[in-house]
Amino acid sequence: MKQSYYTSPAAQRTPAYEGSPVLDVNLILEGGAMRGQFTAGVLDYFMDNGLWCKNVVGTSAGALNGYNYIAGELGRTCYLNTKYCGDPRYLSMRNFALTGSAIRRDFMFDEIPNRLEPFNFDAFRNSPMRLTTVASNLETGEADYHVMKDAHDERDLLYLQASASMPLVSKIIEVDGKKLLDGGPCDSVPLLHCILDGVGDKHIVVLTQDATYIKSPNKTMPLAHRVYSDYPLFAERMEHRHFEYNRTYRWVRKLHNEGKVFMIQPPEPVTISNMEKDPEKLLALYEQGYAEAARQWSALQAYLEK
Repeated sequence: MKQSYYTSPAAQRTPAYEGSPVLDVNLILEGGAMRGQFTAGVLDYFMDNGLWCKNVVGTSAGALNGYNYIAGELGRTCYLNTKYCGDPRYLSMRNFALTGSAIRRDFMFDEIPNRLEPFNFDAFRNSPMRLTTVASNLETGEADYHVMKDAHDERDLLYLQASASMPLVSKIIEVDGKKLLDGGPCDSVPLLHCILDGVGDKHIVVLTQDATYIKSPNKTMPLAHRVYSDYPLFAERMEHRHFEYNRTYRWVRKLHNEGKVFMIQPPEPVTISNMEKDPEKLLALYEQGYAEAARQWSALQAYLEK
């Protein structure tokens, strides 16, 4: 790996995509909170090997990963997660108790990118790629797709924050007259959106659960129905999410086996918690993602060249 997780990417002012071709390919990134470390490893391998996809669509942690990929910020996702996972201001139930949101938005989206670990906003703004964030619209119970144009724009950042705002432990994000939260309940793996959007006919899907995973019914639904009583359509999506999620995983696997999409997922069950505090476990998952991308690289190249 060219970028060590021990070294801050902050000094890297030249975006990793500079001078590289961009392929007319859709890159679809599932969420999963800290399971996104697997995706971070996959994307860093892509960046190390010059694979840049024109259209990136990410849900929740997938959107955050895509945010750094679009800017060519090699190593940034892993670096931040491993460095700040133990900081209660980053992602913690302490934040939820104090502020109503597990993520301290002022810390994650202001203090870190603007002061502690400067983000290359110009590289994002000038990127030849585009990022679409996926959130859930509480009033309609449908997915909300937003194309980010400027990582320094407050409105665009609200959409990114909404995509990563986990239900029950996050405040509702209001933007453009909409009330939004994490996109997972409405579109965990936004492959269908990419197909219908008509941008290219090649699709790389990065999942964050292994092939044996089957999502179970949500045990927090009694609480969710109370908390979101004013948004019954959203609560309904939460309640039935496991059916849609498992169906989507089966569908992606079928398309992969038919050679219509290319899927990368963890080779074994992911056991870290959503708010994992152990940097070594997070680093191990990142390395697993990097290694899995390397293992499948030749097959991926063959798919893209067909």
